[in-house]
Amino acid sequence: MSMKLYCVRHGHAEQFTDQRERPLSAEGIEEINKEAAYLKRRGVHVVHIKHSKKLRARQSAAILASAVADEHALEECPLLGEDHSIAPLIDLIQEWHDDTMLVGHMPFMSRLVSALVLGDDSHDMVRFPPGTIVCLEQFENRWILNWVLRPDLVPDQGD
Repeated sequence: MSMKLYCVRHGHAEQFTDQRERPLSAEGIEEINKEAAYLKRRGVHVVHIKHSKKLRARQSAAILASAVADEHALEECPLLGEDHSIAPLIDLIQEWHDDTMLVGHMPFMSRLVSALVLGDDSHDMVRFPPGTIVCLEQFENRWILNWVLRPDLVPDQGD
């Protein structure tokens, strides 16, 4: 079975001057909860959820973990900083075998997805509004785009 990598941009956050400690807004919490419930209904399960040190990413990761992972899956990952080079994280990802979720920021998440799928991080291949989840799948030593989920595309619970 091939590994899946879920690349997530944190949900909508409050507008504070301290960029590091901006919490999720009520809208962001609602969106991430809705996505988490949808992923759970669809049978998504990850072994690891790695997030940046920023509050909004930690909160998003915790909400998602409650639905799609075991309680010990959450882990801060210093390589997920929005201005960090993507190369060290790509090297690390190549060593992983378990389905993993990464929760971070723009432009890092967009650059990461483009680098993994296209081999070039200079061209965005996916728009990443807040709360977007991109599922990549490892296929014959390369990454393919499996699906993209944005909060506005999540069907209601009955769907």
